[in-house]
Amino acid sequence: MMKRESGYSMVELLVVILILGIVVAFAIPSASTAIRDYRLHSDANVVAGQLNVARMRAASQYAPYRVVVNIAAGTYWMEKLCGLTTSTADPSCTTSYMPRSVPEAQIEGGTQYVGTNDAYSSCRPSGVTAYPGSIQADLSPCPDPLYIYFNTRGSPVDSTGNPLGNGGAVLYIKNTNAMADAVTVSVGGNVTRYQWSKASSTWKAR
Repeated sequence: MMKRESGYSMVELLVVILILGIVVAFAIPSASTAIRDYRLHSDANVVAGQLNVARMRAASQYAPYRVVVNIAAGTYWMEKLCGLTTSTADPSCTTSYMPRSVPEAQIEGGTQYVGTNDAYSSCRPSGVTAYPGSIQADLSPCPDPLYIYFNTRGSPVDSTGNPLGNGGAVLYIKNTNAMADAVTVSVGGNVTRYQWSKASSTWKAR
């Protein structure tokens, strides 16, 4: 009697390959979504870090700073403003919150770019029905570029140095999965990151 050789038949191998293909087909979209959401949160973290740097530099150097966000281009950078620089030293410095004639924008890495599949917004993205944290309303019209100024105490102000209304400043970041994060600066200067929950239609602090 002939002994059967051990191993798998071609049919068995094809069944295993078919099952693996089905598992991979379901797993790839989920993994892709997770990666895009991770990139979104990473973009929010980097923006929050830059805002904190600008706030601390303004207070430690006793000079106003601002973060400029070009919404359409998906870029942002930080600038040290005129402060107490007199017009004789820099003709462009007519007020403390004007940019210098040679902007000090190449600080902490210069111009930064939003991640792939992500985009900035100065007003709530489509589908977002609430405001994060202390924010009370959208700016009208939605500004582009968006300027976030800090005075010499590290508090957010407008372009003339007056305290912000509207509960502070906010930048929204969205991706192609209809996910949204927000980075807010409260009137007192606290920088907070939020994640939009589509299930509960609320913002959750991160």
